[in-house]
Amino acid sequence: MPMLPEINTIVYATTLGKNTRPVFRHAVNLARQYKARIIMVHALEPVSEFGHAIIEHYLPKEALEEIHDQGMTRIRDTMQARVAKFRDEELDGLPDAGELDVQILVDEANPAELVLRVAKTEQADLIVIGSHSHHGLFGQKLLGDTAQQIGMHTKIPVLMVPNDQ
Repeated sequence: MPMLPEINTIVYATTLGKNTRPVFRHAVNLARQYKARIIMVHALEPVSEFGHAIIEHYLPKEALEEIHDQGMTRIRDTMQARVAKFRDEELDGLPDAGELDVQILVDEANPAELVLRVAKTEQADLIVIGSHSHHGLFGQKLLGDTAQQIGMHTKIPVLMVPNDQ
């Protein structure tokens, strides 16, 4: 008899945009139900070779590395602060609030490629992402590029949460 799928690891992709909380709410709700861990992933689009050449012309390598490291640290801190704020505002008083396991991962990569890579290496059971839909030429909704890429290239179930206002 086939078993129901277990959810132990959820990859939650965030843009750190304004309307990401509804998406995170779904990830947290599922993580609480299944006692799963969440890997919160944020991708920084890499600077093009042309961009690097221009920047390196004006800044020494050491300064560039320092700015890069500070930027990555700032993004990680922002993500940790958001998780803490969510805990305080939405999980306060719940018996298992302290058990929420959220790991944070920031990397320079194409967003869809990063989510797919992390989901594969971490053996994720579910990917949670905002749909970021926008309107096409004739008013029909179009799925955001990252959500579409992830949906097309994974065998892992994907939960797409509408997060456009």
